[in-house]
Amino acid sequence: MRIHELNCGTLDVPGGEAVFGAPHFICRCLLIELEDRLVAVDTGIGHKDIESPGPRLGKDWIEQVRPALDPDETLMARVVSLGLDPRDSSDVIVTHHHRDHVGGLADFPSARVHATSECRSAVEEDDGRVMPAQWAHGVVWAPAPVPAAPWRGQESWTLDGLPESIRLVALPGHSPGHVGVLVDDVSRGRELLHIGDAIHHHTQLTRTAPPAVEAFAASVQHDAAAGLHTRRLLAELAGESSVRLVNSHDPEPVDRT
Repeated sequence: MRIHELNCGTLDVPGGEAVFGAPHFICRCLLIELEDRLVAVDTGIGHKDIESPGPRLGKDWIEQVRPALDPDETLMARVVSLGLDPRDSSDVIVTHHHRDHVGGLADFPSARVHATSECRSAVEEDDGRVMPAQWAHGVVWAPAPVPAAPWRGQESWTLDGLPESIRLVALPGHSPGHVGVLVDDVSRGRELLHIGDAIHHHTQLTRTAPPAVEAFAASVQHDAAAGLHTRRLLAELAGESSVRLVNSHDPEPVDRT
């Protein structure tokens, strides 16, 4: 197994370092190389988003975060730049269903999409955060995740057809069915946990986040109480050497290692 961390969409948020404590934000996806296939965690901004940004991303959102809309940053382009074949991308795991995490799904229309049942329901019933155009290609949903032993006290699930070294971990708060994706990185002797949008900036775990970051996080929170519990858990994990945390948007890894 080999794990790649990829920026699949630079977000040039107005204010930058002075306001948000970062010069820009990113859409961090994972690409996991297995022996016979590729598995992605989130897809960032895709080619069709770049071709038709208004209908797929929303004009207000574009003005708010100013995505680069660079074709070279799409997951498809990143896969090719690694010398890999996009046709080997058999599965995509989504941490949640928001537009900056699923835009590239249409670039891999035959890949099976893994998500919690709650997340899938949010898409199919449109919880108000769905961009219908991003799902219009027709999604090949994988069977529902299977409950597994708790991880650090959190619910966890294995995924149909994928090794048990890759599983979902409940990180509620940001959106319905929001999860992290846990990968046992044997080559480095520790686990990697992609925490999605459980936090947006590493300083949220030390209570020193810029006010603009906290205000934005609160504005997009689905369940504030659950989100606070998740942040407390992640703050504990950030100090452990056996787990590496990465989130979706902060250019810096949570633990900066």
